[in-house]
Amino acid sequence: MLTMARYRDVMLMCFIVLLGTGCLQVCGRAVPHHRRRGAAVGRLQNATLTSATLSPVGQLGGEVSLEGCEIEIFGPALFGLLQRTDCLTLRGGLIPTVIFNSYTLDTLVIDATGLKLFDVVPSEVPYAKLRILQITRTKLEQLPPNLSLFVGLKRLELSQNLLTYVDLHVLGAMQCLRDLDLSVNRIVRLDASPELQLAGLRNLWVSYNRLRSFGAFPGAFPALDTVRLIGNAWHCSWVDRARANIIRHGITAFGADYDCP
Repeated sequence: MLTMARYRDVMLMCFIVLLGTGCLQVCGRAVPHHRRRGAAVGRLQNATLTSATLSPVGQLGGEVSLEGCEIEIFGPALFGLLQRTDCLTLRGGLIPTVIFNSYTLDTLVIDATGLKLFDVVPSEVPYAKLRILQITRTKLEQLPPNLSLFVGLKRLELSQNLLTYVDLHVLGAMQCLRDLDLSVNRIVRLDASPELQLAGLRNLWVSYNRLRSFGAFPGAFPALDTVRLIGNAWHCSWVDRARANIIRHGITAFGADYDCP
């Protein structure tokens, strides 16, 4: 009996260790990969951005959050002060123009800054390290052609802006892109050449726009798992084709058009 009791105790301990290991792995996946657990965040609040005000926080490295700050153009000179920064957040304040120029950033978040123009400095070398670009709650109306230089992007979030037209061709070089969020804009057209293939895209959000059809769907996205379509003005003829394709390709769709039979 004693031997059996010890055996049960050993097996129970092994199970607990395995369960704990699995939990650590799952919990690790739940943490956004651009934010390091326990890492300090360098913050600058309600400041006019200059080399003098930005340089001290830029020297900290890791994650930098600029909250309620102001500058007319956040351009190459300021990006140059953030060579040790992995994740940069611009939130609130007034920064109407951002001209991207960084080979070191992993994540860039621009949220509610009054942004009107986002551009990328031309380069013969792609900005391959940037993996997450989030531009939300701004006045942005169009995307720059040089967005194609972000060849390492895994997540592109452009929700709650003023976009009216998106040429998906500029995303063609982003073969690592998994998540594309274009929801809550004013998009009436999403154009793409017949050859376009975003082979890695798994999740696509185009909900709450002004779309009537989407010719690139789903052919340009062979690995698509989920799509959000609700809140558009889809033609019923397009809806019929989309339903058939969704079933054929095993895509999970959120938001059917209930006005179409």
